Amino acid sequence: MKRNQIGIFLLLIIIASSCSPISKQNEFVAITPIEAYNKIIENLDTLHPGKGEDVFNKKHQNRPMAYGLIMSAESNRYKYLKDSSIIHRVRLCGEWLLENSDINNNGIYGYGIADSWDAFSDGSINPKHQEYTITTAFAIKGLLDWHSIEADSLKRTQIETVVYNCITPFLTDTYDSPIGIPAYTFNSNDKQYDDFNAAVYLGGQLYRYSTIVENDSIRQLLSSKSNKIVEVMADNQLLDDSNNIYWYYALQIKKPNDLLHVSYIIEGLRDYKHFGGSLNMNWDAILNTLNVFNYNNKWYEFNEQIGQDDDNVRLWALGITMYSLAMNCEYSKIEETLWPQINEYYTANGTFMFRLSDDRSMIRQDAHLLLGLSYYLYNDKSMQK
Repeated sequence: MKRNQIGIFLLLIIIASSCSPISKQNEFVAITPIEAYNKIIENLDTLHPGKGEDVFNKKHQNRPMAYGLIMSAESNRYKYLKDSSIIHRVRLCGEWLLENSDINNNGIYGYGIADSWDAFSDGSINPKHQEYTITTAFAIKGLLDWHSIEADSLKRTQIETVVYNCITPFLTDTYDSPIGIPAYTFNSNDKQYDDFNAAVYLGGQLYRYSTIVENDSIRQLLSSKSNKIVEVMADNQLLDDSNNIYWYYALQIKKPNDLLHVSYIIEGLRDYKHFGGSLNMNWDAILNTLNVFNYNNKWYEFNEQIGQDDDNVRLWALGITMYSLAMNCEYSKIEETLWPQINEYYTANGTFMFRLSDDRSMIRQDAHLLLGLSYYLYNDKSMQK
């Protein structure tokens, strides 16, 4: 048996023998990772794969972050399967992002969310389609992942143009926070917050794009901005009792990041490092921070065990953690701890819950899980004969 086949076999034994129903409404159903991947794909809107429900309301709306995540997951899968239906889905998602890069028609390119929202609960409401740094970064990653598999040179040029348009606002200090990193949104109300996870995730994509553009001056601007973000991260790193590196959510919000945002930071730094950035921090000490969210083979939303409840863990946190573990080649940890826990979120209706206490099926949550599943199932080791 290949590694994934053995892992899946063991997972089913564990699940069948140890798991009980997860809610009064949903009977427990065991599912393998590849079945889960296919089920998420099957449940996507045929014409608008990134369209669906979100935490804000039950409206099925287009979610730019979901489009980007689905593109990244399917671009990775396409590299190994070369299935025309996969790249067709990537292109569907990509075309939506290309056509809606200034959906609010304010002359600023970027992506946000389809609902108004008070991001920091400070009384300032961001309008729908306000440009968000993290949403724009995920959309850019999806577009660049499409770019990496697209054979049409004209389409690749179009992707590069839109990505550059979305990146341009970040190349000055116009939308920077006080400490000199991209702010959480382009709204002046949010510029006061030095939010690390969104800025560094974007920083990874800035450095990646610098390896694609041919213009030397633009390349220099991209790498300089990305370097600045990482330098600020290095200046503000903290150490826990085990010498793991971590960051507060923001300088103005002095609490450690939760599981979701720790993975965002790790993946932003990973892309920066992978595409040639000089990371003057202890990489292992950054990666080890993930382990503080795992207690007795269970993953938790926060890094303190006190007051933790399994019901608090959101699906997207587990999905992006699967991505980080897969990128670390920690497949056994996925099989032994993470997948049995994620499997508890699967319902008899064929959907994944938002959290164990909330059976809503949400497109951005599913898209995070899809990304994690893609890199767990489709990688150089698992696809070896």
